[in-house]
Amino acid sequence: MNQDTKRLVDEAMRDFRRTGRKQFRKRQFNALCGLLNDIFDNEPQCRGQVQSIGFRQLTGYYRRYSHLKLETLVSRWRVLCVLFKKIGMNEPIHPGAVLKVEKL
Repeated sequence: MNQDTKRLVDEAMRDFRRTGRKQFRKRQFNALCGLLNDIFDNEPQCRGQVQSIGFRQLTGYYRRYSHLKLETLVSRWRVLCVLFKKIGMNEPIHPGAVLKVEKL
């Protein structure tokens, strides 16, 4: 993740990390950073910018991590929803929709 993206994510998620159950939210924030780093590493068309993440990139991420439980992917999706809402993007695709279509 480049410096500008890291700063954007830190600023957008500051209130999320500092309120509520802090240790749990810190783990969720670290999972979010891991999700973003994985997307930026494996999806070259993102160029390290959160605004470039869309349906195709999230579908690729969910397929790469389909070995995880759906609950784990949904918890990461919820944190991603918080980030997208804070920076003014549309809600990301739910992992259940991607994995259900894939299994058919």
